[in-house]
Amino acid sequence: MYEVFNVGKTILLDGKPLSLVTPAGVEGWIEKGIPHSYRYDKVRDPLDGQMKYRCIYEKDGADVPFVLVNDPDSGDGRVILFDSLPEPVH
Repeated sequence: MYEVFNVGKTILLDGKPLSLVTPAGVEGWIEKGIPHSYRYDKVRDPLDGQMKYRCIYEKDGADVPFVLVNDPDSGDGRVILFDSLPEPVH
């Protein structure tokens, strides 16, 4: 099980920092052919207290994983949470 902590402005996963990535950032990786993988973990939504899924990406060459967030320029910049596990994309 992963331990998630919010320490000031840094989000930690198992004691290691997470970077942030938007859907547009992931699209950029795909367009550039940058290898990456993703997985989902379950976290408690701070707004409604319900357990939800979030997407964690790992990109080749990066030392830290990335958590998927809304674009702060067009949204709220929050971590994107899913009520149910999304269907895998093939």
